[in-house]
Amino acid sequence: MSTSEVSESADSMDEDMSQVPRVRRSKVWEHYEQDLVRIHRDLKAVCKYCGTQLHTKFGTTSLRTHIAESCKSIEDGCRKNFLLTMKKTNSEGPFVFDQKVCRDLMVKFCIHAEIPFLKFEDPYLQPWIDSMQPAFQVTGHHTIHDDAMKMYKGMKKDIEVELQNLDSR
Repeated sequence: MSTSEVSESADSMDEDMSQVPRVRRSKVWEHYEQDLVRIHRDLKAVCKYCGTQLHTKFGTTSLRTHIAESCKSIEDGCRKNFLLTMKKTNSEGPFVFDQKVCRDLMVKFCIHAEIPFLKFEDPYLQPWIDSMQPAFQVTGHHTIHDDAMKMYKGMKKDIEVELQNLDSR
């Protein structure tokens, strides 16, 4: 078979594959028109809010990014609800956000990196946190300080117990 015959058969297979409807499991499709639009031999999804046309050939990442970050016409509440539906999964099962775990890890990071607790009053912190997890509300520097002190006292108690249990002179 010559290379031209191979490329022709590959092109015809691509056309055949584009005709087969796919099952749309992603929640992102709720924010796009039901039917794809053919533009210059490419199928594109059309945003219900702003009419932007996006490629879907390689998956839904660009569609999710558009709704999560780029679409200027979507209402903030709708965007936040969409962001909450995007769940990260790991080997232990679906991701479940725990505000206490998040605060504890944040305190450990601040102590390790020597970040002043006053930085929690910075007006740019909450928007950054919202971009990662909209359900998490940053607490004031006094609360973070109190969390750090509780953590310190717990660690101090654990070390005292460990030292008492040592079998040495």
